[in-house]
Amino acid sequence: IIKNLQVMDATAFALCRDRKLPIKVFSILKPGALMRVVQGESEGTLVHV
Repeated sequence: IIKNLQVMDATAFALCRDRKLPIKVFSILKPGALMRVVQGESEGTLVHV
């Protein structure tokens, strides 16, 4: 927040909030990160909105 990093647009955030869906934030540029997230392994940060 301090660095004004934008990980998703306001509409996507609002949809997740309204449906009480958690958001997984991770670096798509980190090798293997997407696969680890999909497999349920520890990667990134889980945000409950």
